[in-house]
Amino acid sequence: MRRINILTSIFILAASVAWAQGKAQEKTQEHTPLDEFVDGFPLELEKQTRNADYNELFKGGDISAYFNMRASEFLPTAILPPHQDIMPLGNKPMPEVGKVKVELLSESKLKGPLTLDEFLEQSDGAQAYLVVHKGNIVYEKYPRMRPEDHHVWMSSAKPTASLVIDQLISEGKIDENVPITKYLTDFKGTDWDGITTRDVMDMATGMDLEDTSESRFDPDNIARRVYEAEFGFPNKTRGVEKLRDVLKSTPKKDEPGLAFEYASGLTQMLVLLAEEVENDRWHQIFDRRVWSKMGAEGPLQLHMTPDGIVAAHGLISSNLRDFARFGMLYTPSWKKIAVEQVVTDEILERIRKGVRSHDFVMAGFDGAVFVDYLGSKDFIANSRQWDVIWPDGDMWKGGLMTQGLYVSPSRDLVIVYFNVNNDDHSGHRFARPIATSGLFDK
Repeated sequence: MRRINILTSIFILAASVAWAQGKAQEKTQEHTPLDEFVDGFPLELEKQTRNADYNELFKGGDISAYFNMRASEFLPTAILPPHQDIMPLGNKPMPEVGKVKVELLSESKLKGPLTLDEFLEQSDGAQAYLVVHKGNIVYEKYPRMRPEDHHVWMSSAKPTASLVIDQLISEGKIDENVPITKYLTDFKGTDWDGITTRDVMDMATGMDLEDTSESRFDPDNIARRVYEAEFGFPNKTRGVEKLRDVLKSTPKKDEPGLAFEYASGLTQMLVLLAEEVENDRWHQIFDRRVWSKMGAEGPLQLHMTPDGIVAAHGLISSNLRDFARFGMLYTPSWKKIAVEQVVTDEILERIRKGVRSHDFVMAGFDGAVFVDYLGSKDFIANSRQWDVIWPDGDMWKGGLMTQGLYVSPSRDLVIVYFNVNNDDHSGHRFARPIATSGLFDK
């Protein structure tokens, strides 16, 4: 039960980054230089991680480093091996990428502005950074992990769920503009009536499911109950609940479409929707529709609940290059890493053209957070599980402890990065300036 408590906490803290940064009651966690863990972790740290509470897991220190690199030791995991021969990325180094300089976040302990090279050298939490342009690696550094190591994507994994749903929409199996209860028929008669699949895709449901810092304290909070039910952890007042029952009990808070309200539970609604429509488990659906088409270097790890539901809202692990390959599916270079087009022009058009307003995203819990992380307000809004879409069509999805996936279809550019840092999210600040630096506009 102790282990389940740890796993439940992963998602309770998904939108509680600010709270986790400095409460006095949190336990002090060691911050061993991460390069000392490149060749493995000491046994004592493994024991500490298994006995850690959620504050320790996501403090961004040693325990967090162990979990991020070893999630399969804590959760049942579906392993998707590569189906195709490796489709290698090219190599055309551009050292000038590392010279791009940005201002760091105000909470950073580093003295900025810093170039990307300087940041990766000086930041204790920076593990890896990769830039791929037209199928060629132009910048790649692993200051604190090995290229073959797996690392959790955290919430940067959310587009895996929306991609599957968009494929089903394109095939006519789902109408995104009708209530989701047309497909999840056991949700009929609940407050989900009238909520469309598009509302769920854009996190615009108005349902009282938002991940906030308060959700981790209140046992009656739906977000907390979702996470507890997901791992069979007994709710303090209700005992062990079933995830589907908790989601059914979600009350309506506002009319849909008023604000972006970040909720990992909505991503899991997409997982349930795909499983219902396809009559199959999500990991097999994703394997069949996406992963089996890619010439990956290593297996994909899909971490699951005890009853086999993939936590597609955050717990997917791979090496960094395969993370980039997933991003490349959204670019013209998809042919260099896949045997067929997985993200069609139609799907990409829906993501980039169906964007809601800037006021919509700023009205939500995370609008101001994105401005802070990215250092600018020039984005439009979120779209279809992507956090940010810019006017030029570029897309970004961030994850807990500063994971990131940036895709520029027009520049044929993908930027991915892994970090173990919950105190300084400055690692997010480089992607957009790199993309708009002019280096990739020729």
